[in-house]
Amino acid sequence: MTTTLYSYSRLALKDLDEMNKLVQDKVRESRASKGDKVAPLREAMQAVFARPNEDFMIDKVMSPLRNELDEHGAYEDTVRSLVEESIAALQKPDKVKATAQVTYAVMLENFLSDMKPRVTESFEKEMVTKIRDADISLTRKAENERKLGMMKPTKSPSEMASAIIKGAEKKKE
Repeated sequence: MTTTLYSYSRLALKDLDEMNKLVQDKVRESRASKGDKVAPLREAMQAVFARPNEDFMIDKVMSPLRNELDEHGAYEDTVRSLVEESIAALQKPDKVKATAQVTYAVMLENFLSDMKPRVTESFEKEMVTKIRDADISLTRKAENERKLGMMKPTKSPSEMASAIIKGAEKKKE
């Protein structure tokens, strides 16, 4: 299932009120839907996690979305599908524009940051391991896009996932 991809650069311009409105609109759309109630929630989650999180906004807007997804028993499936979509896109970079590559990379980075404190739990460990094993690297165009759009260098989501897993293993010892 592929949703409309919200661009990281457009999302970065949204403030807390705008992101809350986006989430609330998608929650309302889900509740009013006669069909797939999870699809609008998935779109909202994609938007929330594709937004650069320097201001820690994910924590501020995610609660109603997570509650709604939990109510449908779809939180983990939604995260899994977004992680898999991101990995698939980044493993075929020639078919994905640089802006979309950066958006998918930001999404994976945000999922990793969100899962890091619970990386020893089965679902989180599965997702972090999946990202690590995907061996993702961004194209030169995507790296340049990220430097221009976010003014920060690129680190592979797979490298980040590997570091998280190594850190968790060290804590266990």
